[in-house]
Amino acid sequence: MTKKAADKWAYDLDKDPIDQGEIWDADVINQSIEMILATNFGERLFIPSFGFGLYSRIFENLNSRNAESLLNEIANSLKKWEDRIIVHEGGMRIIADVDRHKFVLIIPYTIKRMNIQSEFKKQIFSNS
Repeated sequence: MTKKAADKWAYDLDKDPIDQGEIWDADVINQSIEMILATNFGERLFIPSFGFGLYSRIFENLNSRNAESLLNEIANSLKKWEDRIIVHEGGMRIIADVDRHKFVLIIPYTIKRMNIQSEFKKQIFSNS
């Protein structure tokens, strides 16, 4: 597989995940976090409680009080659906850039099996 095509995937498709068991790579975990946060409740047909619906909630009059609540809900959702990590709730942040109509979501975590610290960082832009 070419490098350019491989860069678009969190996991090297040339490897056989069945023979190698579970995947504990930070890129794969970040992709999983993105999927959990981006999925709206009810969107997964057989698991209606899966997800979080972040993109429909992040721009709803976000202030310091409901931002803290939002971060707590995100942490709880990740604890429920991503058991390969320990989320460092105290380091979670939402940074608002009002002039550019965006937020930056930062979620630090530790990969349990490898005891490696990493972080999920996502810029979220407003549609307006």
